Amino acid sequence: MKKLLLVLSVAVAFASTFSASCLADEVSSARISVAKKTGGFIAGVASGLVFHELGHEAMARFEGVDMRWSGTNWRTSASPAAMRNIAIGGFGAQVLSTEIMLGVDAIPKDNAFILGWLTFNVLNVANYMIKDEVCGGYGDFETLRNNGMNTDFLKVGLLAHAALSAYRLYKNPKFIPYVGMARDELVLGLTWRW
Repeated sequence: MKKLLLVLSVAVAFASTFSASCLADEVSSARISVAKKTGGFIAGVASGLVFHELGHEAMARFEGVDMRWSGTNWRTSASPAAMRNIAIGGFGAQVLSTEIMLGVDAIPKDNAFILGWLTFNVLNVANYMIKDEVCGGYGDFETLRNNGMNTDFLKVGLLAHAALSAYRLYKNPKFIPYVGMARDELVLGLTWRW
């Protein structure tokens, strides 16, 4: 009987050590997974910010204007029309990247990096609007107004796009907004996929 208890005790001790080791591996694996997803999400948010700023830079180059950067703030001397195009370039980049990520079926919508980028695109619009209203002028909206543009329609359009983008990400409906841009024209509409 004593030998049986000794064998059982050794077996229980070995099994508990082995299961504790497996549990530690599972916890470690879960932590690594969470760290990867968090890192991917943060990298996506940062990429959204960089792409927004690259939209300004691309429009400045298109307009033939040199820009000076200080962090995420830009300065330039240009005509009012060029300033409006440069200021709206950041939002244009956000809309473009959102439409590519949501419109291309091969891009995984549950990827942490993609979710981070899309989260930035949706929340950045809200951030700009809130700061613009609270501060009496902020960032790109203030630049647009100072150069002769009524930003009310732009705000409504950007807010509607952000809300629809969040809905599309959540529900993934089979329609997408159509956005067409030319130098002096912006065309918005909806298309359906069958």
